[in-house]
Amino acid sequence: MRYFNCLLSALLFIACSSRSYAGGSAFSRDSLPGRAEDLKKTAQKLPPLTSYRKNSLKINISSLWLNNYSFSYERMLTRKISFVAGYRFMPTRILSNVSLIKNIVDRAASDGDAIKTDVDKISTSSNAFTGEFRFYAGHKPGARGLYLSLYGRYSRLDIDYPYDYQTDTKTYTIPLKASTTMWGAGLMIGAQWLIAKRVTLDWYIMGGHYGTIKGNVTGVTNLSDMPDEDRQYLKSDIEGLFTANNKQYITATVTDQGVQAKISGPMIGIRSAGINLGIAF
Repeated sequence: MRYFNCLLSALLFIACSSRSYAGGSAFSRDSLPGRAEDLKKTAQKLPPLTSYRKNSLKINISSLWLNNYSFSYERMLTRKISFVAGYRFMPTRILSNVSLIKNIVDRAASDGDAIKTDVDKISTSSNAFTGEFRFYAGHKPGARGLYLSLYGRYSRLDIDYPYDYQTDTKTYTIPLKASTTMWGAGLMIGAQWLIAKRVTLDWYIMGGHYGTIKGNVTGVTNLSDMPDEDRQYLKSDIEGLFTANNKQYITATVTDQGVQAKISGPMIGIRSAGINLGIAF
């Protein structure tokens, strides 16, 4: 816009400086073509008024606290609308090795609590794909300013948990392996700035999505000597591992060969407080 203002000011200056005399123009006729040619060359060198960077590659630096590695690519579709494709993954980790989770457990739980023992035994891995359309506010072109995001997400979570079940006579260790998939769609508000010539700062302010979660749980082990009464208690314990708002998400079956279970139910996710740094091009 400043280029346009400079060009307009130059034209206004020339127009205001042009005055007539009785004998003719204040400028010689020979000088006008040269000045017009200079202005034409200057205008050709100026970038288009609608010029902006249409692509950016970003990394979510805040997700590193959870041992997650999140990357995204944003492409402008129109002057103020873009599409973003994102991928996030977490390699297999013992929960106690995730610094944020460890800090939360250390502060919330007392020594000797079962949860402190569990986080040392549970390992997990995950990945997610996110697609979103962004609608930017403001008069500046490109991926800058406050935006509203309409997004969808597919994610997968795998958990290994050696579950100890104790009866009056014996302790059974059941190697539970859970594999879940989640689908959801939602809205998010964020803001993005071009903090340097090619460096972007993208802030996820607040968002959430709603969808479903489905999965399977297996725990193969010899339970042939477990009494029927204890099998019922084990079934109740397994089904009580994942509940929300008094809703049971797990339906389990206990046999001589171990435990089989299904996971199914609604799911709510939060997407906020994300900080992304990127390169625009």
